[in-house]
Amino acid sequence: MSEYISPSEFLRLRDEGLPLIDVRSPSEYAHAHIPGSLNLPLLSDEEREAVGTAHAKSGSEAALHVALELIGPQLAAKLGRARQLCRNCLHGRREINRNGKKEKRVLLHCWRGGMRSRALAWLMETGGFSVFILEGGYKAYRSFVRSELAKPVNALVLSGMTGSGKTEVLHELAALGAQVVDLEGLACHRGSAFGGIGMGVQPCNEHMENTLFEQWRKLDPARPVWLEDEDRRIGTVSLCGELFEHVRTGRVVELHVPLEGRIRRLLRLYTGAEFKSALADCIERIRPRLGDERATLCSRAVQSERFEDAVRDILFFYDRLYARQMDKHGRLRIFRLDMPQDDPHAAAEILYRKEVSGEL
Repeated sequence: MSEYISPSEFLRLRDEGLPLIDVRSPSEYAHAHIPGSLNLPLLSDEEREAVGTAHAKSGSEAALHVALELIGPQLAAKLGRARQLCRNCLHGRREINRNGKKEKRVLLHCWRGGMRSRALAWLMETGGFSVFILEGGYKAYRSFVRSELAKPVNALVLSGMTGSGKTEVLHELAALGAQVVDLEGLACHRGSAFGGIGMGVQPCNEHMENTLFEQWRKLDPARPVWLEDEDRRIGTVSLCGELFEHVRTGRVVELHVPLEGRIRRLLRLYTGAEFKSALADCIERIRPRLGDERATLCSRAVQSERFEDAVRDILFFYDRLYARQMDKHGRLRIFRLDMPQDDPHAAAEILYRKEVSGEL
């Protein structure tokens, strides 16, 4: 018999190396999934739509009949694919059952732990597997993620003007042993209107949260966790309320780096002939906030590859915006670190010493 287990137990067994099979349709899986899961759809997207149409028109019994007609001819192939996926899973394990026989163990889930999970569980049990089904399915997992992200943490929020190298400082802190969650890295975006340049495709909100949770659940609640000061929105990703609350209410550590150091950093990250078009597009998107005159000057500077002039003008806008936001929200600033130059490693060493000593 298959066994229904809670999300926490499900993830514990996945961490032990049991193969995890997601039986939802390809589009459901592609949108967002539990990290480490393997997709073995019981129904294709088209088949799932046909079953849904039958349910809407004639009820659950008719939908079940359609599903059986679609799945029946594929049973042998589904079981063969399941075996292959489990063999290919580097951490797949075999355990000894009570009768002394070798028994394969596997985790699986669908959307709500209903028909699709039960159907594939039956098939895999027939094929010699011992199956653990996620109680409540992927929907329950998502609720579990949100509830865990809402738990209180001792958040230290690294703030600073654009170009201060906050993300690199966080990486250096992590290398020293601090607990760090890099929100921009998970969102594949550096946060500002220009933050998507050279960063690739962003995940959807849901999958970003799933990936973030893999780090979050392993944090030591007795120690601080470092986050970067972010708006609710990072590019196209919107931080869920549970997570953003930690950023909004965390204790702020301000990093101050001289203007020239920040300009040099931004020139390294965002400029060059290959970025001209992307820079111009970004300037146009924030034209209403920059103002027509400043935006036009920045655009002309980019087109003529006078990138430093463009960066100086843009920073003038972002620095004023940063100052207004800090004053407006009245955040609890517990420490200000003034660096003589742009040196993320040195900044991280100072901050880590203060964290370990209990000064932060």
